[in-house]
Amino acid sequence: MPQNAIFTEGSTSAVFLECSIKSAADINQLKKCLIKVLEMNSDQLQVLISFSKSGYEKIGSKVPDGFKDFKSLTGINHLKMPSSQSEIFIWGHSFSKSVIFDFVLHSKKLINPFLTIDIEQEGFRYHDSRDITGFVDGSANPKGDKRKLEVLIPLGETHENGTFVLTQKWTHDLTSFHEHKVEEQEKIIGRTKEDSIELEGDAQPNNSHVSSVDLKVDGEAMKIYRRSFPFANTEDNGLFFLGFSKSIQRFDVQLKSMLGLSDDGISDRLMDFSKPESGAYYFAPSSKELSEILTPN
Repeated sequence: MPQNAIFTEGSTSAVFLECSIKSAADINQLKKCLIKVLEMNSDQLQVLISFSKSGYEKIGSKVPDGFKDFKSLTGINHLKMPSSQSEIFIWGHSFSKSVIFDFVLHSKKLINPFLTIDIEQEGFRYHDSRDITGFVDGSANPKGDKRKLEVLIPLGETHENGTFVLTQKWTHDLTSFHEHKVEEQEKIIGRTKEDSIELEGDAQPNNSHVSSVDLKVDGEAMKIYRRSFPFANTEDNGLFFLGFSKSIQRFDVQLKSMLGLSDDGISDRLMDFSKPESGAYYFAPSSKELSEILTPN
């Protein structure tokens, strides 16, 4: 079975911890620590643990085929997507901010002897699962049984029921975005703002966000499953992007398209108003494989 946190929807509060393994960390003790973090899973809290390529290597487990670190990307018109690759990614989400607070408090106490926290970001559900630009996030997510078909490594293959993970922290320039009328905002996103209906035909600009990520390669749709959460504080605001897919290629194709590195040479207009500050690839093994990985030697 996949880790439950991936497909459990509806949470209103989340935390994302991207961590590096300390050079002096005892790996067996680290494994015991991560088991304790996982044991916080409950009806009130969903916890996911995933590893980067080097995270797999350091913890002593076989690296999934085709897995790699996230490398910084430079697109047209000076567009950039930086890498902030860490080694272990922990995601917790809940219907309660209080539960997330307790999870952060206890998990950090457990992991601090072994891990350096490179990124710590909390997020919240904004209205009916909207980004703080006001547009619904994840409208094109696969639904029902299709989620597992698009997200999970098929049964019978190595690392079955696992999934590749992409994280990116995006900050928004809301002032500039909201200077545009709703009709223009819809052209930037490629969907209506109120009802989240995809624009069709000539109404869909070729540089909209939808046009940049709704792609096919050799007839195969590059579908991913988004579990992003907005964030907002006195310093910055935006979206912590979290995506899952059975193929890391799907992320690569979408990101290069957004940067204008595809054959059409058209970049995603949304990047005029939203900038990525981080980027990392991880792999979330199945519950069974995760248990095996975390078994001390």
